[in-house]
Amino acid sequence: MANTAVCTTCLRTLRNQLRQELRHASPRAAPPSFIRSLTTSAARRAEDSPRSAKPPPPPSSSGPPSFFDLSNFASSLRKTDTLRSTTEPYIAYGSTEDLFRACTQQCSYTIPARNQDPPEPAPKNAAQEDVGVGEGWWFQPKEQGGLGLDVTFNSWAQVIMLHMYLLTVRLRAFPAEHAGVWHQNLVDHFFYAAEDRMAVWHGMSARGVRNKYLKDLWLQWRGLLLSYDEGLIKGDAVLGAAVWRNMFKAGEEVDVRDIAYVTAYIRSQLQRLDGMRDESFASGEVNFQSPEVVKAVVGKESAWLRKSFTEEDLKSLKEPSA
Repeated sequence: MANTAVCTTCLRTLRNQLRQELRHASPRAAPPSFIRSLTTSAARRAEDSPRSAKPPPPPSSSGPPSFFDLSNFASSLRKTDTLRSTTEPYIAYGSTEDLFRACTQQCSYTIPARNQDPPEPAPKNAAQEDVGVGEGWWFQPKEQGGLGLDVTFNSWAQVIMLHMYLLTVRLRAFPAEHAGVWHQNLVDHFFYAAEDRMAVWHGMSARGVRNKYLKDLWLQWRGLLLSYDEGLIKGDAVLGAAVWRNMFKAGEEVDVRDIAYVTAYIRSQLQRLDGMRDESFASGEVNFQSPEVVKAVVGKESAWLRKSFTEEDLKSLKEPSA
């Protein structure tokens, strides 16, 4: 008992001394938690607790807000300029990733020679481009009903950029403060995929070499936007010429019907995208139709193609409209 009483007295004295010192001490003095650790019982520790501590707030009688209220609150927060600028890039990144995936589903290719151990050089075409094994209507041979494009990186890029252009036209219908962010993320996904394909399937391990090709690809993308935009405004003849220059490299042996197929495909897909709700499009719910759907329409001969003009037809054309 004596030992316990002595220890208790010592602790109480030490505690009082520390309290007096803390009143005149610098901010680096011992914290109150250290003083409370010197007490010997829970009762005394409770007595030494700060009197200024605020009691916990009483529970709310209204209860937690419902899920509907929280969703409305989140929506209202996203409308503010500060939070929209913070969260919009993340939302746009995820949604445009789904949109870009719809583009890549149209065609793809591999180069089996690169899978050998050790990797072997890829076969070349007349233009010294690496030739691979392709999938999709765009690479399918014409004998099998496809378009028969060369299975090369350039052909893959042109097909992907064509579908990106279709998405870009639809993105222009977004409010101006949103369209730029979404378009930039869509373009970023394409160049990430293009650089990855250069490294994996074409053996371009040097970053400087890849950057050189990426810069050239950027110029192609800008030119494609201008040429296809001009075609949308001026008509199918100008649009078909743009398809011929970009997709078919302005080749002299190109079948005119193939150009007509791609031109009609662009028009039909733009019409489908225009009919989509913004919410569905922004959620990445985009599925491009197969170009086969336009072949029946393009291949059908117009009834007016072989009909000769009569004097009655010419007269109606010469008469001024009311």
